[in-house]
Amino acid sequence: MHLTSFTKTVMKAASRTAPVPAALRFALLGFGWLLAPVAGATPLGLLPTPKQLEVTGGTMPLTPRSRIVATDPSLEPVETLLAGEIERIAGLNLQTANGGGGAGDIVLKLNPQLRADEDILAVQRQKIGPTRDFAHAITVSDRAVVEGWDYRAVCEGTATLLQALGGQQGQLQLPRMKVKDWPHADYTGVMVDVARQRIPLDAVKAVVEACRLWKIRYCQLHLTDDEGFTFPSKAFPKLGTKNVAMHNGTIPEVYNLAELRDLVAFADARGVTLVPELETPGHSGAMCRSMPEVFAGPKVMNIINDEMYKALDTLIGEMCEVFKSSPYFHLGGDENYLYELEELPATAEYLKQHGLKNVNDVVMQHVKRMNDSIRKRGKLTLAWEGTPMDSPAMKDQVVLMAWIPWPTAEEHQKQGFATITVPWDLGVPLPEWNPSICNGCRLPPTSRILGAAQTMWHMSASALVGDFLGGDVEGSSCEGYLRSLADRTERTWGPKTGIQADEFQKRTTTARALLDKLVLPVRIETKDPTAMSWPVLGRKRFRDAVEIRLSAASPAGGEIRYTTDGTEPTSASPVYSRPFTAAESTAVHAALFNQGQQVGHISRDCFELIESGGMIENWLAAGPYSVEGKKATELFDVAFEPEQDGKVAWRPYRGGVVKFGDIPGFAGSQRVAYLRTQVWSPKAQPARLSVASDDGVKVFLNGKLVHGANLIRPAFTPDVLNVSLAQGWNLLLLKVTNGDEGWEAWVKLQDVDGNKLEKVRFKAE
Repeated sequence: MHLTSFTKTVMKAASRTAPVPAALRFALLGFGWLLAPVAGATPLGLLPTPKQLEVTGGTMPLTPRSRIVATDPSLEPVETLLAGEIERIAGLNLQTANGGGGAGDIVLKLNPQLRADEDILAVQRQKIGPTRDFAHAITVSDRAVVEGWDYRAVCEGTATLLQALGGQQGQLQLPRMKVKDWPHADYTGVMVDVARQRIPLDAVKAVVEACRLWKIRYCQLHLTDDEGFTFPSKAFPKLGTKNVAMHNGTIPEVYNLAELRDLVAFADARGVTLVPELETPGHSGAMCRSMPEVFAGPKVMNIINDEMYKALDTLIGEMCEVFKSSPYFHLGGDENYLYELEELPATAEYLKQHGLKNVNDVVMQHVKRMNDSIRKRGKLTLAWEGTPMDSPAMKDQVVLMAWIPWPTAEEHQKQGFATITVPWDLGVPLPEWNPSICNGCRLPPTSRILGAAQTMWHMSASALVGDFLGGDVEGSSCEGYLRSLADRTERTWGPKTGIQADEFQKRTTTARALLDKLVLPVRIETKDPTAMSWPVLGRKRFRDAVEIRLSAASPAGGEIRYTTDGTEPTSASPVYSRPFTAAESTAVHAALFNQGQQVGHISRDCFELIESGGMIENWLAAGPYSVEGKKATELFDVAFEPEQDGKVAWRPYRGGVVKFGDIPGFAGSQRVAYLRTQVWSPKAQPARLSVASDDGVKVFLNGKLVHGANLIRPAFTPDVLNVSLAQGWNLLLLKVTNGDEGWEAWVKLQDVDGNKLEKVRFKAE
C-alpha cells in the first residue's frame, strides 16, 4: 500500500497522540523487559515470531542525538508515529529528519525489490493469487535500518523495533540483529462489532494501535446489524435513527463522517487497513426499522424488491468512498431466516417472473447484485460462510469467512473458494492452533486460506479494552479482547512456527505489558473481589459498594483524569488522587493526560450493582443427553431421566445466564440438558416466569408441564408465562435443547406485573 497520495493527511493522523516532555527521558530504569533471552525460537521475545532472526551480538544505543530518518517523503507519517511511540513507552524524545541517516539513527526505507522467501496468498487488483510482495527487513548495527516492500511493510518492521527496545542502566538500546519477515497470508485480521453496543472511536483507535503492534493488517468494522446502523449515510440520513442496544448496553450511535474519515487516516498511518461491512440480507433490522419503505422484508431485507438495489448500490458507493484504502468490502450474508419470505404469495409470483426455482436462488441473486456493486468500486467481496454460492465464477470474486464450528470450510475449499478462518472452536490448544486446523476442519497446506480473523461480537466498549478474564466465550477471547489479540496473531502470521507453551505465555505477558504502556496507560482495579458478568458485557458485578483504584502503567508521567457518568474524560475532568467508592452501577472511564494532552487511549470499566430483578442464579444442571441420529428438535419430546425421576447426577451452577458450554463435558450439538431449582413462596400466589433459551425449552413446575417451545433461536427475547406458586417449596425444572452454536438459558421470577416478588427464596436442591 503506497500512501504518497495522502501523506499530509496521515501525517496529521499519526501525530494525534501528544508526546511527553523531554524531561521524562530514561524514566524507566532497568527497561530490559524484552532483552533477556528466553527459550525457543524468539530470543528477543518478539510476537509474532519473525520468519528469520539473527541476533549478532552487542547493542546499538539510542541517545538524545539519535534520529528517526525517512529516506522517502511518503514514510514521514510512520517516522512521526514511531518517534511518538518511543517517547510514550520510554520517555526518549527522538528528532525526525529526512536524508540518508547516520550512526545511532533509525533509518526507514522503501524497497519494492525486497521479496519474501515463499509465496503469500493475497488479493491484488481484485485478484486472488500468490505473491512475494509485503516483506520487510531490519538490520541493526551502528544504525537501525528498516526497509519494506511498501509503506505497511515498513510499519510492520518498526513494530518489531518497538518490541525489541530494551535498556540497561538507564540507557535505551536496540540489540544488534538481522530480521527478514513477511505475513504467511495477506489477511491477518480482527473484526470489531460497532453495531450492537456503542463503541466510541477512541476505543476503535485503541484496537488499531494493537493491530499495528502485533502486525494485524486488517480491522473489519461490523457497521450494521439488527440493533444498529452506524455508518453516516448522506443519501439516507434516516438510517441509524431507530438504533437499539444489545444486552441492555449503550445504544450505538451513527458516527460523524469527518471523524470516520479521520479514523481511516489514523489506521492507514499505522499500516492497518479498515474493512467496512454492510450486513445483508439478514441482520438488517436497524435498516428495516428506520426505512421500512425501502428495506423491510420478513426477517430479512426485501430481496424480492428490485428497486431496493438502487439504494444498496448508493450505500456501497458511500462506504467505499470513505474506506478508500481497503481492497475488501464485506456484504455480510450469514444467518438468513427465509421461512416467512418463502410463505409470501408475492414471493411465488417473483420466482415465476424471474425464472427462479426457490428462495435460495433469490439470495444468490442478491449476492451477485451486491458483488457487482462492490467490484465496480475496485474491491473484492468478503462474505460470511453460509452465503449461497452456485456460480463457478464467484469462487474468484468472493472470499468466504469460515466461522461455523463444523467442517464447512472444507466444502468451500473443494468448490474452489478462498476462505478466511474465523476461530469459533479452536479444536486444539492455542499454541498448536493455526488457520488450517480450526472449527472442526483440518485443511491441507495447499488450501486457498487467505488468513485468519478474530471476531469480537456483541461486546461493550469496556469489554473491548478493559476486561481481565481468561478463556473463550462463544469464539471470542475475552481477556479484555484487545489484549487477547496478541495470542492469536502468532499462528496466523506464521502457522509453521513452533511454540513452547511456557515461553509463549511469557511473550504474550510481555506483549500485553507493552500494549498497556503504549495504548492503555491507565489501569482500573478494585480492592474488593467482584463477580464477573458475561465477558462481552465488560461489567464487574458487586453488592453494596466497591472501592475503585486507578494507576498509570506508563513511564510517561502526567495525571489521571476520569469520569463516572459514562462520558469521555477530558483535560477538564476530575484528577484522580485517591481510591473512591461506588455504591451504585458506575461506568469508569479514565485516561492519562500530560500538559493537557491525552496520552494513549481511554481505559474503560463498568461496575454493576447486583440487582437480580428476579433472575434465578442458583441451579443444579444435568446432562448432556442425546440419541444418535436425532436432532435437537426431535430430542425435545424424548423424556430423559430428569423427567422420569430417574437416577440423575446433578451438579451445581451459579449464575443468572446458564452457559451450558462452560460446564465441563456439556459442550456439543444436537443434545439437551436440564436445570433444576426450588422456589420457596410464603403463600400460594400467581407469578410471572420469563424464560429465555437457546435453543428450545420445556418448563415444568411441581411436576406439571407449563410451557414448551421447540425452536432454534438465540436467548435474547424471553417467553413470558403466568404460573401459580404453591405455599412453601416449589420444584422448577427446565429442559433446554441445543442444535448448533450457542447454548444457554436464563429465568426470571417476578409478580404478575413484572415487579419484585417479595420474600421468595431459591435453593439448588
